[in-house]
Amino acid sequence: MTDWYEPKFLRGVIEKVQPPRTFFKSRFFSQSVTFPTESVSFEFSKSKRILLPYADQYSGSVPIGREGYQLKTYRAPLITGSRTITPETLEIKTLGEREWNSGKSPDDRAKEIAARDLAELQEALSRKLEYMCARVKQDGKLTIDGPGVSDEVDYQFTQIETISANNQKWTNTSYDILGKLAKMARTLRKNGVNPDTLIVGSNVSEAMCVNEGILKLRHDQWVNIPDPASLEPGITFLMQIKSPGIYLNVYEYNEYYTDINGDLVPLIDPGTVIMQSSRERNMMLHGAVTYLNHRTREYVSSMSEYTPYVVAEEDPPMRKLVLSARCLPMPRDNESWYVLKNAA
Repeated sequence: MTDWYEPKFLRGVIEKVQPPRTFFKSRFFSQSVTFPTESVSFEFSKSKRILLPYADQYSGSVPIGREGYQLKTYRAPLITGSRTITPETLEIKTLGEREWNSGKSPDDRAKEIAARDLAELQEALSRKLEYMCARVKQDGKLTIDGPGVSDEVDYQFTQIETISANNQKWTNTSYDILGKLAKMARTLRKNGVNPDTLIVGSNVSEAMCVNEGILKLRHDQWVNIPDPASLEPGITFLMQIKSPGIYLNVYEYNEYYTDINGDLVPLIDPGTVIMQSSRERNMMLHGAVTYLNHRTREYVSSMSEYTPYVVAEEDPPMRKLVLSARCLPMPRDNESWYVLKNAA
């Protein structure tokens, strides 16, 4: 007989649920790599763009050194949440159930509640991964804090600039936004990246739509401002800019999450600008999750992107449904994007 609460079966239930669409994770951190340990490894390398030298035919080949790289190992942070089912939980009718004489046993009702809980936990996990990817893209580092944990993963990202001078704010309608974008693009091209994507917060979006230089380009038909077209949740295609040194598709990202205080917070800071290539493909690293099997009472290590399992107690009677993952975003190249903060 199939044990409905075995992790293998619970994972099958989750896979039938359509996960929420995400922008940063699905587009730029789409490749998943799993590890058999809690720790994951990632490496950075710098391309030197060397040229083979000229040489006399009798002098032999010229030795060329190999490019080095940095290898870092980090214990992937544990992301976990749970829902508890008690006898009191089963006394409440499920959504759409008749209030009296529904014919459902307590175990049937428990399975329906657990399936709904799994879907909601999976949605919360997907939103957390999107948050992590968004923070890496904005900060070049990831702050990890929670009950009993306080740490930071530094990706050694240096192409980040904070605007402080008022005359350089993009809310200044006469500011040369196009010139600034061209400089950012030149920096990325030196790193071997051809940028074609600009992701902006809500304040920057408003500033760009009234900027004199952009409006002039629009008049000259070098800026295409389409009707708003929604993509993933919170994403709007804002405009396409063609100007000397730049050819960019501009997106406004205006998705939110609820913080620990219950306040809605934007995933992208309203004054932030991120320039990169649409072809950038980074990785999401997944460490193993170790848990105690509720049937065998043995520890099990799960090498997977996420691990659902059950914690069961008899006195008092309760069943806790847990969804856990050990995840860490990894940029392939920490010089492949450029960030402006406080631009508007």
